[in-house]
Amino acid sequence: MLDNALPAADPTDTTTDLSHLAFCVLVALALERQSCGVSPPYAETLFLIRWLATAQRQRRFPKSVAIDIRWLLERGRRHGAAAKLRQHLEYLWHSCSGNIAEQSDLFRLTYATETLKQLGWDNAVMSSREWHEGGLPETGATNGFYVEKAALNAAYDNNGRHNMPVEVRVVGDRAAFINVMQRHQITAQPTASLPNGHQLMLLPGAHCGSAPR
Repeated sequence: MLDNALPAADPTDTTTDLSHLAFCVLVALALERQSCGVSPPYAETLFLIRWLATAQRQRRFPKSVAIDIRWLLERGRRHGAAAKLRQHLEYLWHSCSGNIAEQSDLFRLTYATETLKQLGWDNAVMSSREWHEGGLPETGATNGFYVEKAALNAAYDNNGRHNMPVEVRVVGDRAAFINVMQRHQITAQPTASLPNGHQLMLLPGAHCGSAPR
């Protein structure tokens, strides 16, 4: 899980670092395949876990991607070959090797959401009735974020462009939520404190150029 000490990395630098990380891992895997032949998925996953663990231990990469290395390691150790680490790395490479401003707003929000969920965050898209009643799902999760379905659909057009602010309710580590959004070029602005959490607005038009995992 994220913690309050997570650094707020510059989005552009983070994208460059993520692209470099993915490139290095994929090159190492390609070299391993050349020397050992085609590997079954479980062997490929084991190689990637070992490589990432070594990189983490030796601090080969900047702090800006420490959270991504940790996420990949946790996913690989928990799910084995089903984690599809190579596919995640390829997706990371393709997402980060270009300018994040070229990715749609909805793409970046989807990716940020998946990043948080894989880090243990609860998430739900709520009906208008549930939303206006003011309650939140009782999941027991330490961290979670929630949005009204109608508001989310209205905020994004058919091209995935973010056209109006979206209210989000966050339970737990507000700073970590804001940080992950920032890493995906999304501005999350705190607007109020709630009895059981925080209210934030996801603002449109915050394009600077970068993306993550």
